[in-house]
Amino acid sequence: MEDYIVSARKYRPVTFDSVVGQKALVATLKNAINSGKLANTYLFCGPRGVGKTTCARIFAKTINCTNRGADGEACGECESCKSFNEELRSYNVFELDAASNNSVDDIRNLTEQVRIPPMNGKYKVYIIDEVHMLSQAAFNAFLKTLEEPPKYAIFILATTEKHKIIPTILSRCQIYDFSRISNKDIVEHLQSVAQKEGVTAERAALEIIAEKSDGGMRDALSIFDQVVSFTGGQVTYQKTIENLNVIDYEHYFNLTDMFLEKRIPESLLLLSNILAKGFDGSHLISGLMLHLRNLLVSRDACTLPLLEVSDEMRERYKTQAAKCQPKFLYRALKICNECDLNYRISKNKRLLVELTLIRIAQADEDDDSSGRKPKRLHPIFKTIAATAKAAPAAAAPQATAKPVTAQTIEQPAPQPVRKNVIPTLKGSSIFTSIHGNKPSGRPDQPHGRQTVQVIDQEQHPAKPLTQERLQDSWNNFAATLPRQDTPLKNRMINCHPAVISDNAFKVVAGNPMMADEIRLAQDRIINYIRGEFNNPSIGMEIEIDQSRNVEHLLTRDEQYAKMKKENPALVELEAVFGLELR
Repeated sequence: MEDYIVSARKYRPVTFDSVVGQKALVATLKNAINSGKLANTYLFCGPRGVGKTTCARIFAKTINCTNRGADGEACGECESCKSFNEELRSYNVFELDAASNNSVDDIRNLTEQVRIPPMNGKYKVYIIDEVHMLSQAAFNAFLKTLEEPPKYAIFILATTEKHKIIPTILSRCQIYDFSRISNKDIVEHLQSVAQKEGVTAERAALEIIAEKSDGGMRDALSIFDQVVSFTGGQVTYQKTIENLNVIDYEHYFNLTDMFLEKRIPESLLLLSNILAKGFDGSHLISGLMLHLRNLLVSRDACTLPLLEVSDEMRERYKTQAAKCQPKFLYRALKICNECDLNYRISKNKRLLVELTLIRIAQADEDDDSSGRKPKRLHPIFKTIAATAKAAPAAAAPQATAKPVTAQTIEQPAPQPVRKNVIPTLKGSSIFTSIHGNKPSGRPDQPHGRQTVQVIDQEQHPAKPLTQERLQDSWNNFAATLPRQDTPLKNRMINCHPAVISDNAFKVVAGNPMMADEIRLAQDRIINYIRGEFNNPSIGMEIEIDQSRNVEHLLTRDEQYAKMKKENPALVELEAVFGLELR
């Protein structure tokens, strides 16, 4: 029985043309070799398993080939190519694993070897894998060699984490970014490997393997070997998802249909069935997020290329996406994302997933998904609206008495003073004054326009403005201020309003800063006071207590002069002992 070789090594590319999924990058390297414009240092970076080290070996083999073809590929027959295919690779190609050789001494040994010319061939190539693992001191020891190496030395650095390499190293390299291999290219390569190995494989099964590999060909070949061993050479879709512990696509399509039809009990039963098979709730949520994302990109022909699935599956996505409204998909994705973020810290993970499914089933309803409570009308307006609705429609033109009405008047600010405009009942915060030139500052009204609630004055007469009631209203407004208005609340506590006439009061502030704070909230305060007294004519004045203000800070001499003026004994003491201020 011959030794078994895993597919990732057995089918590793040996020429540029056999590299999968990196056409643009391979073409650049071949053109550089054919034109003889080779750099001293290359940096190959990208995800795992996409061909960085493979391309580095092919590059090293090709530049030393003495009988290169017109297409830029190595011949494979010359002495250099044959020595490269042996177990020791080649005398001119050296590979260093920086993950285990990351010290300064390792780099010094390498730089000592660089001084020796190649024994045969034209170039000595040093392939340093996982170069980001080098220590800071090792990077610094490597700088001079990378900047001015011998003309026969070429360095190829490979890494999966380019951001960890210091800028001084990056500036000395030609950087090649390897991209993830598409699912389509992985599936086609796996079909070729399966054909060579005599394995029967369904395309749907290979698509599952490609998706599981996350764009890495090495991972895809490793998973392929695993599935082949499990299935005995008959790779089917059902056996593949069973071996890889993947939830079937059919479950996601069924769940989405249940959401659209509001079949919440059935969706919970399907969840229970999935969990009973040993799947974790986070796997279901992750797969559901991907499914909803695929439905979203399937709705538009422009984004359809983002869907990396088979043609048959693409048609299924398009059919189901036509049933889903964009609002439903947006909200469902947001709900799934919240569940994914909270899953790890949740103490009852199953309940979290069940609540997520219930919320998704209700995602297309018109309720406020933000969780904010709807705005409510004041009871007085509900009563007035009910009274007006109950009155006969024909009785309106015959009525002689003035009816009780509530209406909303849209008018630009500022507006002249209107008589008989009455605020709402006591404690109401929706009364808006039409006095003054400033808008009310409410966030739900556009700048420069105000809404005025007009109520019959005979129904709600004005209350007299007394000092006691004014103080109570002032304190009540301060007590109802939200947390973010704590500075204003403190200012109001330190200020005391005083009645100066039947329709006016004044507020005495201790300093200009306090007065400015009260003045900024003047509209809100006066609206509340007017609402408390049902009197839109009430006005407010703001004064500053000048007696408490200090014009400027006293100097030392001024302070001493003030002390002598207040205490004449200091003058006598200064004269007796001949004292002076220093």
